[in-house]
Amino acid sequence: MSYQASSAASSTDLLQQLVTFLVAQGWTQDMSAAEGAGWRAHLHKNAIYVHLRANENEQPWHAGNAINYGVQLYLGTAFNGANAWNNQPTGAPIASGGANPIGVGMQLSVGPFSNVYLFADSSADNIVVVVEKTPGLFVHIGWGSSLVKAGAWTGGPYFFGSSSGYWSTFAGSPANYPGYTSSSNCPGCNQDVWGGCCTFVRADVDSFTGKWICIYTGSAADQGFTGKLGDTSIKASTIGSANPNIPVYAYGDTALDFQQVQTSDQDGRANLLPVLLWALRDGTTTGFSPLGTIPNVFCTNGVGNGFSNASEYVLGAQTYKMFPHFCVVKQ
Repeated sequence: MSYQASSAASSTDLLQQLVTFLVAQGWTQDMSAAEGAGWRAHLHKNAIYVHLRANENEQPWHAGNAINYGVQLYLGTAFNGANAWNNQPTGAPIASGGANPIGVGMQLSVGPFSNVYLFADSSADNIVVVVEKTPGLFVHIGWGSSLVKAGAWTGGPYFFGSSSGYWSTFAGSPANYPGYTSSSNCPGCNQDVWGGCCTFVRADVDSFTGKWICIYTGSAADQGFTGKLGDTSIKASTIGSANPNIPVYAYGDTALDFQQVQTSDQDGRANLLPVLLWALRDGTTTGFSPLGTIPNVFCTNGVGNGFSNASEYVLGAQTYKMFPHFCVVKQ
């Protein structure tokens, strides 16, 4: 794993640092330039193209709720320098019935940000970005070339954020809304707090081929519906009930009992739970098959239960960086 810890003056500074980090890990920079009041960046490694946008009091998507600050993300399989950041459709997730790319983001502020954490695995195929937006409040984005697959299937690339693209620029939020006014839920969750898709996987499932599955229960195309639903075994703290059709780490509307007992007062241990994603099969509303797990990211309730924000947890030769609701492999 490669790892960098720094601070950032703004969303644009954060994105520029991320570009430098990615190039050092072997990604090819296709463009890194000002767009509007913010900054756009396009990079690729092998067949994976990542499209990133720092927004400075802007709305960079074709469809969105408001203007705000943050960093936005979607993946594809090509780059066209003549097209705008939000119009790189080749190989990208497309809104059902539409033509425009959709994606995810993390809402920030005008800045500065005291702590930024960048992670890349040994192949630099899987990337995680975590930002301490305000003291004690963490948000994230991430992407990679393939899930750790359950079985054999065509596809594998994935990406996630604290928010759906549509809601990532939402102008105001009540207190204790994960990803907005409190730390984000674990990466890979089903929907952001407002009900938009914040995780996508490229997978061929039955007749649904060459497209992206949305880890989502909604049907709003501009908020993330691509035509094929998926789900996750990670229950977000803001989703009313767990899906009874797949194994999940917690049942019940609010208690999250299983997740809350994954630390030990006896030996300081924290269990690290894999983020397992699922796909809905054709011809059913309840039949799901497992796709696989997000590499290097684990659900954990360690922070606040023996571990502090951004602390390190060593298990054998492996070190994990602990954040609220999840951890990331550091080495």
